[in-house]
Amino acid sequence: MSAVNDVFSYLEAQGIAGGSTLWALLRRRETDEPDTEQQLVVVAEDGGPEPEIPATEGIGDSALYDVGVLITVRAAAWDGDASAAKAKEIFDALHGKRGVTVGATTYIRVRCRSTEPIFVGFDDRGRPHHTLALLLLKAA
Repeated sequence: MSAVNDVFSYLEAQGIAGGSTLWALLRRRETDEPDTEQQLVVVAEDGGPEPEIPATEGIGDSALYDVGVLITVRAAAWDGDASAAKAKEIFDALHGKRGVTVGATTYIRVRCRSTEPIFVGFDDRGRPHHTLALLLLKAA
């Protein structure tokens, strides 16, 4: 299972997005259909850090790698507080976790690439967007 699917499943299982919450949960795409889905969380691939050069012995850090996942949160028009609060809830649920099972995979460490979710502005309909990039460390 991919890290995107793992994070998607984790957010749904924790009741943070999807399911019976008021926040739609989507993989890899943002949608405007139906228009009632103003609040949504999108989970997509992120490139992660540059790959490490493997050690010649094939041990140590070369046996580990970070998988990058990008989460974008969108709220209803001009409701930047809701977007920020949901992004912060996701940040708090995942950042700093160690030895956590996310979806179907146990990750050694989960961390965000920034100290808090980043506000990226409003779209053409006035809906605010916040984003956070996760790095999930797992054994190769």
